[in-house]
Amino acid sequence: MRRFFWNVLTDIDYHLPLYLVSTGYWIHQPQVMRKEGYKGFQWIQCFDGQGMLEIEGSTLPLSKGQGMLLYPGVPHRYYPLVEPWTVQWVEFNGNFAEPLLQSLNFPKSLVLYITKPEILLARFNEMNSLYSLRTSMSSYDGSHLLYGLLLDLFRHTSTSDTRSNHEQYEHLKPVIDYIENHYDQQLTLQNLADQLAVTPHYLCVLFQKTLGTRPFEYINRFRIRKAKEFLQQFPALEIKAISRKVGFESPSYFIKLFKKNEGITPKEFRDLHAIT
Repeated sequence: MRRFFWNVLTDIDYHLPLYLVSTGYWIHQPQVMRKEGYKGFQWIQCFDGQGMLEIEGSTLPLSKGQGMLLYPGVPHRYYPLVEPWTVQWVEFNGNFAEPLLQSLNFPKSLVLYITKPEILLARFNEMNSLYSLRTSMSSYDGSHLLYGLLLDLFRHTSTSDTRSNHEQYEHLKPVIDYIENHYDQQLTLQNLADQLAVTPHYLCVLFQKTLGTRPFEYINRFRIRKAKEFLQQFPALEIKAISRKVGFESPSYFIKLFKKNEGITPKEFRDLHAIT
């Protein structure tokens, strides 16, 4: 479902330094591919679900609390990852559009993190309301609202996630808890991603951003830590049994990984640290 409002452009609009072309929203944003780019500037803000933007050789995830600023004439593709991918957009142009964006330190197409999405949502609602009325003053009022929106982008967005490490960890905590409760079982990226209702790819992005590692590197480190506990607590338990107990199907892989992480084999660790 979508709803949009096109501004019927007049000479007034073309003489304004900034003018609105269209505004609206998609509840289920479909894939969009533009091999030649688009004719106007766009700000597209995500309110639910997750999508992916491919632009200028980069693949950038986009979820709630983020938006993409797209310059005209730049080839790009964006598509949903977790549906419904709900977005609102505004399309704009004007002789002052690019100089203003440059002065606000938005020199090119960007994915931005939004610190106060409710402020930008209020701007969208004003614009949608304005163009649904089709008043004779829409050109001037639309330009005014657009200028305010661009200033809000400058004030309330950044090119990196400004959440604290604690906030990022809390977001990832359901996956951490799942690993700690199921480390002895076969785990897949899909299992883990399902805990947050995100894609496996996006889960990897979250792990790298929050913990500086990949999901299975984290899982293996956790399993090795549990193995060290079992090696100390159960001195009579065979190494291959310990291996299975912490989720490794191959004892030889377990021994190899253990030595890589600890510098000694599981048996050598037990000989040094077994509780007697």
